[in-house]
Order: sequence, then structure tokens, then C-alpha cells
Amino acid sequence: MEIRIVLALCVVLCGALCGKSLSDSARRRAETLGSIIEAVRRLRVRMTGMFEPVQSALQHADSPLFIAVADGMKGGRSAGEAWEIVRDKAGRRGGPAEYLLKEDRQALTELFTDLGQSGREEQDLLLGGVLQALEALHTTALAKAGEANRLYMTLGLLIGLMLALIVI
Repeated sequence: MEIRIVLALCVVLCGALCGKSLSDSARRRAETLGSIIEAVRRLRVRMTGMFEPVQSALQHADSPLFIAVADGMKGGRSAGEAWEIVRDKAGRRGGPAEYLLKEDRQALTELFTDLGQSGREEQDLLLGGVLQALEALHTTALAKAGEANRLYMTLGLLIGLMLALIVI
């Protein structure tokens, strides 16, 4: 009987951990968007405040995604062309944009398409607009991550309890 109780507790714990694992992708999306927002802020300061060229500003934005775009700009490509090359590779498993959704990638496409194509004031407006869009997406992602965490943790726990009752 004691072994069954220990086994039942292990099943409940495994169910809760499985639920936590399922909710992690929503949390990672919110974290990724948060780091991208910080990178866009750094990019804005470097481009509009320090007058750095696009490629150098992207290199110093402290984001693997932005660094990949900067590397893609070698050979005279624009940021938009480099983003087209980097986008699919970055969205693969293990890539810096793995957890981003279509609307997140669309906001980044808007950013990179016009980045470096106009004067300082237009770039400031562009970066400000993209920041607002990304912050709205981040707020939504945080809310969804909270909901997913509660839902999947509860669901995992309940399934674990159901299986534990079968074991006992």
C-alpha cells in the first residue's frame, strides 16, 4: 500500500511538471519579446542619439537576432534584405526567434524593411512606432503566458490526480 501511495504522488508530480512544460512556450515568447523591445530601445539610442550607422547599431543592440541581421548586411545588403535571409533560420528550433508568432515577425519585418532608409527623424518615428507595436504584443504575450501557466499547471495536476486514483 505504501508503494502505491508513493507511486501516486510521483504520478501527480509528473502531471504537474508536464503542465508546466506545456506552458513554457508562452512564457518564452513573452521573454523573447521583452528582450527584443530592449534591443530596439538600444538601437533607437544608437541610431538617433549617437548617429551610428545601421549595421554598427544592430551589432551593439545586444540581441542575437539583431546581430544576425547585422551579419546578413555584409556585402551591401539593406536591413530588410538581411532580415528576409535571417527570418526563416532564426525561427527554427533553437533560433533566437523560435517562439515568436506571425504577428511578432510582422512587426520585425516592418522595422527592418525601413531601417536605415531615411533620415534621423523618420528613423526615430519608425523605431517609436515599432516599439509601441512590440510593447502591445508583449503585454498580450504576458497575459497569455499567465493564462497558459494556470491552465496547463491545473490540467496537469488534475490529470496526475486522476491517474493517481487509478493507481491506488
